[in-house]
Amino acid sequence: MSIGFAIVTYNSERVLPACLESIPSGYEAVVVDNASKDNSVQIARSLGARTIVNEKNTGFGSACNTGAKLLSASHVFFLNPDAVLAEGAVSEMEKAIELYPEAGGFGPAIKTVGKRQKFRKHSYPQNQGRPSKTDVPPAGLSEVDFLDGAALVCNLELFLKLGGFDERIFLYYDDDDLCYRMRLQNKTLIYVARAEVYHQRNGSSGRSIYLDYFRSFHAARSRMFISYKYGLQFDAKRERRRAGILFLRAMVTLNVRKAANSLGALIALSSYKPSYRRQSHDGN
Repeated sequence: MSIGFAIVTYNSERVLPACLESIPSGYEAVVVDNASKDNSVQIARSLGARTIVNEKNTGFGSACNTGAKLLSASHVFFLNPDAVLAEGAVSEMEKAIELYPEAGGFGPAIKTVGKRQKFRKHSYPQNQGRPSKTDVPPAGLSEVDFLDGAALVCNLELFLKLGGFDERIFLYYDDDDLCYRMRLQNKTLIYVARAEVYHQRNGSSGRSIYLDYFRSFHAARSRMFISYKYGLQFDAKRERRRAGILFLRAMVTLNVRKAANSLGALIALSSYKPSYRRQSHDGN
């Protein structure tokens, strides 16, 4: 049993050093860069990570798949560049793998500095397309139905057998989709409370009005895609109306960031049409 790390970067120079330096020595680490315009590639190389440079931004899931295929370990640890491993986190994950060798995935306790820890019980498909409420995180080792992709360990053989992350999902909901497909294969997902990871939400590429738009666009697009993929209820017209109203309110109040968020969702919902029929819960 061994763990290797796969990290996807996109203009992540501000947070990447702390992320890579938190990985204990001796562990394989691959950084896949999605056409950053900053020094992410140079930083990754200087800190000893095997580095793959994409000519364009291929999306989070696609880049994760690229990194995973290069690892020789039995398990891949997908780690966001804005996440930092607490001391002992990797060893706690390894203990969990030894106790549950047949499990499909393992997730640490992901904490955001200065905020209450959130825990989501169900993946989006499992929850039938309804927003999943946050709950109190489990204690110890617990079997769960969803693990956050910001810090996620997968059995590499199973991950590749399932085709990895669905590359039709550019960003967001890729972890929902993967966890659901693992559960369809009757593979358990284990939450490891004693393994802690500190995460800066949306910290990988910083903040800007464009990134607010970009993230909102892909969040809406991915939610629509995964709804169609699994035949979930999704009222696109209602969602477009809601995004339009929020955009107008933001413009009236001169709230530029909220306007960018709502505009991103509005354009995604107005322009994107899945290219295949809705299907039953097939896991593909």
